[in-house]
Amino acid sequence: MALLSLKDARSRILAATASPPATEILALSDALGRVLATPVVAQRDVPPFDNSAMDGYALRAADLPGPVAVVQ
Repeated sequence: MALLSLKDARSRILAATASPPATEILALSDALGRVLATPVVAQRDVPPFDNSAMDGYALRAADLPGPVAVVQ
């Protein structure tokens, strides 16, 4: 089996891929289940300095699959 050129491989992939849907501007409250068309970037850092005690993320146990162990 011969290898495809990059141009031919790209053409085949693009031909088999659906075009992205049109973009629209929505209120945040209407955006549940949607996909961002462009990245969201904060205009400034909060806090404006490194603070390892605040680095991380939050989540709800209800959003996780399976049983969740609670540490007290």
